Amino acid sequence: MPTRQYSSRSQQSTLTSAITAGAATISVVSGTALLGGVTIPAGRTYTLVIDVDTALEEIVDATAVSTNTFTITRAIDGSSAQSHSAGAVVRHMAIGRDFRDANLHTQASASYNDGAGNAQSMHGIGSGEGDVVGTDKTQTLTAKTLTSPTISNPTFTGTPLAAASISFEGATADAHETILTVVDPTQDNTITLPNTTGTVVIVDATQTLTNKTLTSPTISGSPVITGLSSAGMSASSAAPKDYVDSILGSATSAATSAASAATSATSAATSATSASNSATASASSASAAATSATSAATSATSAAASATAAATSATSAAASEAGVTASASAAATSAASASTSASSALTSANSASTSASSASTSASSAATSATSAGTSATSAAASATAAGTSASSASTSASSALTSANSAATSAASAAAAVAASFDAKGDLLVGTGAQAFDQLTVASTNGYILSVASTTATGLQWIAAGTGTVSSITAGTGLSGGTITTTGTIAIDSTVATLTGSQTLTNKTLTAPVISSISNTGTVTLPTATDTLVGRATTDTLTNKTLTTPVIASISNSGTITIPTGTDTLVGRATTDTLTNKTLTSPTITTPTQRLTLNAQTGTTYTLVAADATYKLVTASNAAAITITVPPSVFTVGDVINVQQIGAGQVTFSQGSGVTITSTGATSTAPKLRVQYSSASIICTTTSTGFTIVGDIA
Repeated sequence: MPTRQYSSRSQQSTLTSAITAGAATISVVSGTALLGGVTIPAGRTYTLVIDVDTALEEIVDATAVSTNTFTITRAIDGSSAQSHSAGAVVRHMAIGRDFRDANLHTQASASYNDGAGNAQSMHGIGSGEGDVVGTDKTQTLTAKTLTSPTISNPTFTGTPLAAASISFEGATADAHETILTVVDPTQDNTITLPNTTGTVVIVDATQTLTNKTLTSPTISGSPVITGLSSAGMSASSAAPKDYVDSILGSATSAATSAASAATSATSAATSATSASNSATASASSASAAATSATSAATSATSAAASATAAATSATSAAASEAGVTASASAAATSAASASTSASSALTSANSASTSASSASTSASSAATSATSAGTSATSAAASATAAGTSASSASTSASSALTSANSAATSAASAAAAVAASFDAKGDLLVGTGAQAFDQLTVASTNGYILSVASTTATGLQWIAAGTGTVSSITAGTGLSGGTITTTGTIAIDSTVATLTGSQTLTNKTLTAPVISSISNTGTVTLPTATDTLVGRATTDTLTNKTLTTPVIASISNSGTITIPTGTDTLVGRATTDTLTNKTLTSPTITTPTQRLTLNAQTGTTYTLVAADATYKLVTASNAAAITITVPPSVFTVGDVINVQQIGAGQVTFSQGSGVTITSTGATSTAPKLRVQYSSASIICTTTSTGFTIVGDIA
């Protein structure tokens, strides 16, 4: 099947001369317009149709072109060769063959018959060569060579050489191949190849393994391990005998030495045990002494803290006037606590001294018991003696703390007594008189007195009587009634004051934006600003000088809504017969209109259109010679249509006037022609007054 050429911009042309049914070439007015930008290379065709939509219609294949002359193959796709006259229309068209071939190609899976008895190949696959291979279609490929393929997750189900195997030819194509096969599996198995370069290990092959770890291997026969050395050995490495001997020596000598060492170790252990028992007793006594000494120190520290608290409380008692008694009591309590803590410290210290003496005796006994432990016992005795000294010192410190606590308690009691003596009556106040000094301020003897600042008194304060006064007269102002009020009385609003709920008549009042909730006839009334008479809603009134803005007139005598013209005019009746002038009918419905064309018969060889030709006229051209009709500028408006018909033998050609642009499907789009006698066309003004398009039976 030859490849066909197609063009989407082809323009029809016409024959420049008649052809017979046996002609092998045709000549057209414009081969360039007919080709629409394509060429006809050797071996390709370009479909043309002559005398389209007539009884003489014939389909031809153009196989070559030279300017305006086409070499053709006649009677294509069921058409028959015909004789065609000059001026016959020639078009490039899609025919039934194009759609049929596409459909057959779509439905075919291999070589197919084109419907004319011809076998056509399918993407290079000829008759008997198989089917097209689909990307996602399940198919069996035979006799294929895959060059550098990428095969994802293949399943091998058998080959001519072996069941489920892959055959490798190698670099030389000969009778020898390497076949990779599997035993018929009884379960799903996964064999993973490592991500590295190397050689596969074969069960029965002699191979040297490098960098391999054998986990729990069973090595049978008499294996020989060579190449062992101490270099790079780890805890789990095998070691050669000469290396072991060099490190450990003779195993027999090592056993004898070990037995002798065990006997010596036993004797040493017996002596050490005896010394250890004596040292343990000494250490226990020393530890008891140390514990007692620590307890004594802790008690002494507690006593010192308690004494400090007592001193702090006593100081606070002396400085504060409010709550003095409580502070003094707290100081006494703290002092007592300090005394108790000091006594405990003294007892703990005496106990520590006794324990230390016991430790010293035990240490001396331990020194006598074991000569080997002498050094340790002597040291323990020295430590115990030091503990006794520390305990004695703690006892002395505790006695001093007791003395200080007793002194603090005495001072606190004295301060509390001094403060308590300053109060001798109910309501007395302690008031500061200077730095760290205070004095008694006796409460006022008269009820209602208040405390006032007085810089002349020693305390800076004094009791004074509260201020009092009497309103002798209240005078009623405008709108109020009532006389002089000294104790109690009433002030009333007189009748001149407007109240919120009272019924009153307002005179000379201006209501600014008032809201009147109800009136006698209900609703809101807007009053005119000048003197006027109100128009009632249901009354009959005559309005003068009134402007009705967008009024809605509910009913008139003849019913309906009437729009009155702004100027003097005569109304058109719905059922009357009238002549309308300068009217635009928008989407009118015209029932059985009468439309008559006026003929403008032209018999010359030239004619320029006029404005009147667009008003229901048909311009006829009748002459034996060629006729030129010119479309002038600035004559027609957008939407005007001029109808032209060729009734003579002379062919009509349309010409552009100055500044005019014509578009059409003619062989020459700017100068189309009426195709044959009695052909007609319409000239439509499309852009301002200079753009026109011509449609109809043109060439």
